[in-house]
Amino acid sequence: MRNRRKNTRVKVPGTMDVTITYTDTMTDARSGTVENVSRSGIFLRTECSLCKDAYVTLRLNTGQLIGKPLWAQGFVARTDENGMGIRFTYIEQDILTLLFS
Repeated sequence: MRNRRKNTRVKVPGTMDVTITYTDTMTDARSGTVENVSRSGIFLRTECSLCKDAYVTLRLNTGQLIGKPLWAQGFVARTDENGMGIRFTYIEQDILTLLFS
């Protein structure tokens, strides 16, 4: 099976938690753990997923890595029993530098 992705996914060193600080839907999905990330999106392991196309603002708890949290925004692109994939509409440049340098 051919990989259709434009951007390579990388595993995050260690464990990185994410807090969902805003969503345009009423839900209990408020946090997760980063499974992998690329330049265009992120997959979060969550107990409760949001609906496809829900808009979210995320705080990536990167304090142990760089001393401050980082922020991203996007839409839920897919969900499965393990969590949800978020397609970025905005991501702080420091996240890309941290993961892809």
